[in-house]
Amino acid sequence: MRRAVAATLAAACASACAIGRTERSWPVMGTYARVAVSGGPADARERAIAIARAAFDEVNASMSNWSETSELARVNREARSGTARVDDAELAACLAAALDAAEATGGAFDPTVGPLMTLWGFRPRRPRVPTDEEIERALAHVGSARVVHDRDARAIRFEDAGMELDLGGIAKGCALDLAAARLRGERGTGLRAITLDLGGGMMALDGRGAAIGLADPEDAERGTLATIRLPGDRGVATSSDAENRFESDGIRYGHLMDARTGRPAATDVLQATAVHPAGTTSDLLSTALFVAGSRGAAEILRRYPGAEAVLIVREGGRLAMIASASLSGRLSLAASARERFTPDSPRFTLPPATMPAPRP
Repeated sequence: MRRAVAATLAAACASACAIGRTERSWPVMGTYARVAVSGGPADARERAIAIARAAFDEVNASMSNWSETSELARVNREARSGTARVDDAELAACLAAALDAAEATGGAFDPTVGPLMTLWGFRPRRPRVPTDEEIERALAHVGSARVVHDRDARAIRFEDAGMELDLGGIAKGCALDLAAARLRGERGTGLRAITLDLGGGMMALDGRGAAIGLADPEDAERGTLATIRLPGDRGVATSSDAENRFESDGIRYGHLMDARTGRPAATDVLQATAVHPAGTTSDLLSTALFVAGSRGAAEILRRYPGAEAVLIVREGGRLAMIASASLSGRLSLAASARERFTPDSPRFTLPPATMPAPRP
């Protein structure tokens, strides 16, 4: 579950109270959405929140794996026996990004994990540890290389009838991008800043920049571990299995699935945070970086220009923070957390954001 992006937006908050601020939250996409708008008249702030809510609802209706009436469910059914046409443009774009990511990340992110999520009981929520034989059978229906995808025709076909696309690792980012695209046109109404928070994935629409706090993956009640200062509009997403996991025979199993092994990711990363101008990209990258572990992170980041990352890993009895070189001077570890980290944390050894990525 993505939970560790604690929205502080400290830079904007002080002035927001004076210029007017409206905040709303509601359940959607299996989590809670929170939208905060500052500046402008009250009716403009309410309109912005309504625009964001409509965008989130649209993505939920289109991309849910929990509803048999979603367009994704229809695409999965039709692609098993023939070619499925993807009618919804947002779903088509999200599927394309997900399938591209499977190749770019070497399978650390793979949207064909649906059979594994069902096998392990994460959907529906009846967690269990399957046998090795069950895992092998499920893996026979997993692998993005067996998805025939015609991007121009918006067509999907499975080479195996047991396959299922699952966008749980990217749909929230797609929803943030859709809401952000619609809300950028509202800035002419005098709005100063808009914060979109969807299950730990965040988009901060604030030309002045924003401060984002990273929560503790071991105990959210401890507060933030670090703060990142972001220049202008950025999407931020964090992956951690701290909440959505179960224990069996003394072993903990998280919900972030490794499609290459058929098992929950076994990684040195406790928490992976990705930053990118596109919410879709930050969402998928946080999953991929968690699954790949710290050794695979650099190569994945090189394939996504404009991306930055912060990894929290365990080294012996302490934590270590590893970050993109371009975050030097913008990432600071909280004084209250320093004794839990290695003395050289944060280490700015991951590849920097090599160029500005285009705005979605």
